[in-house]
Amino acid sequence: MKPSPYQVEILTIGNEIITGLVADTNSGVITRRLDNLGIPVTRHVSVGDDEAAITEALKQALARVDCVILTGGLGPTHDDITKKVLCRFFDSGLVTNNEVKSRIDIIFQSRGRETPQASYIQAEVPEKAAILYNTQGTAPGLLFEINGKRIYSLPGVPLEAEHLLETYVVPHLETLGAVKVKHRILKTTGIPESALWEEIGPVAPFEEHVKVASLPSLLGVRIRFTATGKNLKETTAKLDAAEKLLRQKIDHHIFAIDDETLEGNIGKLLVKNNWTLAVAESCTGGLIGHRLTNISGSSAYFLEGAVTYSNEAKQMRLGVDPAWIEAHGAVSEEVATVMAEGIRQKSGSDFGLAVTGIAGPTGGTPSKPVGLTYIAVTGTRGTYCEKFRFHQDRVRNKERAAQAALNLLRLYLLDES
Repeated sequence: MKPSPYQVEILTIGNEIITGLVADTNSGVITRRLDNLGIPVTRHVSVGDDEAAITEALKQALARVDCVILTGGLGPTHDDITKKVLCRFFDSGLVTNNEVKSRIDIIFQSRGRETPQASYIQAEVPEKAAILYNTQGTAPGLLFEINGKRIYSLPGVPLEAEHLLETYVVPHLETLGAVKVKHRILKTTGIPESALWEEIGPVAPFEEHVKVASLPSLLGVRIRFTATGKNLKETTAKLDAAEKLLRQKIDHHIFAIDDETLEGNIGKLLVKNNWTLAVAESCTGGLIGHRLTNISGSSAYFLEGAVTYSNEAKQMRLGVDPAWIEAHGAVSEEVATVMAEGIRQKSGSDFGLAVTGIAGPTGGTPSKPVGLTYIAVTGTRGTYCEKFRFHQDRVRNKERAAQAALNLLRLYLLDES
């Protein structure tokens, strides 16, 4: 199927973007959303808060594509110049929009504050623009049309940009794509990319239905399927066929799909079976508890988390015998096992999860190097402990250990259920 002839460029504006102080996440969100409509984004361009640079970038973009989406520079401060530049570009004056002004007042009233006079600047809008009303912030979006081309200007705040994208831009553009495109991401963890694809085998059977991309990351490998078709029913059927084939190969490695998370799916398992959980952490410093409690409703199953970082805390809070630490070391299968069993007993939970390791970059020995980690999970079927060996970077080791612990818990719960 031929791609849509309708093409879009994204122009991101802000000194903070080009200096790297702030990451540009808006371009990725917009590109992925338009890709689902079958509308290609051909360029991402970033410029600073400079009138000449913005003007030139906009001229070049309009010479190439049918639609330009700008983000950033619509705020009330001195360095927010996008609106001023657009007024000059389109030879437009400013007018006061009373609805925007009223919406600004409502936002500040909801926060229990009076509206700062500076915020009313955002109610001054170009008379030649259509207004994209923003319920998530004080800066409205703008839409200009010239010679059959559209120029959208959206706030740089990601929440606001995505709100206006879904409210205005997508409904305006969704009929213009030649084909429908749909993606599905299947997330795996606990196995390197090369080993994963050895288990999956040749990619050709999948490509009868979809395009396949392998996306390795710190915490696992994501497999992205992309299907095209005349409508969403056709693309969904292709994705379902590819997913069924993949699950026949590596279902045990797949922990989530698309926007699902590992901790979210663990929460679903616990809720479904009316189970409870408690966690004892050492080297991860509370990261496992943090991830579990990121899920709304986690209070239904997460009883407590103990960061027993010192040997004394392991003894006093979890009942680890000092003799065990002396004999085996705090980073050992024996201590991880007692930590998991101790937190389960102390909290009265159905399951206990524990992790102990050497995060690094110091603290390792030849027999117990940096990255060595033991993770234990316990429940009605007894206690299981697994040994891991991560790398030198401290923060990454913590993240990997938390991911491995949650995945070990997931597999244990699946066996239990």
